[in-house]
Amino acid sequence: MGLFDRFKKQDCEICGKEVGMFGYKKLEDGEICKDCVKLLSPWFEDRRHATVAQIKEQIAYRERNAKELENFTISRQLGKDAYIMYIEEVNDIPTRFYVTNRSDYKAVNPDIISFKDVVSCVTDVDERHEEIKQRNSEGQMVSYRPPRYKHHYNFYIRMEIRNNPYFNEIKFRINSSDIVLETEGDVGGGIGSAVLAGVLQGAGISTVGAQANTPGNFSEKRRYAECAMICQKIEQAVEDGKRGAQPVVAAPAAPVQEAPRPKFCPNCGAPYEGGKFCQYCGSKL
Repeated sequence: MGLFDRFKKQDCEICGKEVGMFGYKKLEDGEICKDCVKLLSPWFEDRRHATVAQIKEQIAYRERNAKELENFTISRQLGKDAYIMYIEEVNDIPTRFYVTNRSDYKAVNPDIISFKDVVSCVTDVDERHEEIKQRNSEGQMVSYRPPRYKHHYNFYIRMEIRNNPYFNEIKFRINSSDIVLETEGDVGGGIGSAVLAGVLQGAGISTVGAQANTPGNFSEKRRYAECAMICQKIEQAVEDGKRGAQPVVAAPAAPVQEAPRPKFCPNCGAPYEGGKFCQYCGSKL
């Protein structure tokens, strides 16, 4: 390839449109325009190593997905201000869902996923912290006594997916901005596990590990609690959906056993020789 070949216009291998050097992306064996890239699954991450044929197959799948969205009935939604999980139920059993952070979801065509194809669903809480310092009389930044820390939290749901050739994992954020909490004392004590434990115990908001009188802590802890509950509900919905997708196998019927017959007639003591009545005295056995 010559020095100036890279500046030549290229034809998109998918739609055939001619685009400039900044208007296309590379494939394994060709180029794709940015408009066609937008047609791919938002969970698809291996575009650079995909062939033209594979991309065309995916776009055909995405067109079928868009038609399915027209028939998707939203029974309930889980989420608040970032990514939201929309669930379809049949007879109160979760059957399939999609996840998006766009209100105009049809524009991004989110992939519909069956609950039976979810292998695992876990909550990831990302935490980072920084020490809060103060300026002393000499103008130097020094630690408080005891030290104070600012913690940043982000909640994510991570699912392993099977039976989809274009992605095997999805990961999405629950909160749209960092949840910031302040603590005092040993940073190793953490705050995440303490607050989450309080939430799961039905406390809603826990003051364990964080100063209740720290400005902003109350509203931020409420956000933490809400995100923790959303993650818990998503995990439960996945479990309910996976359980409902399993075939119901009827328990084998217990064999009918005849009532035991006596060895001797209880009336006359004669030996039992079969039948409903004693052959000697006529008593019912």
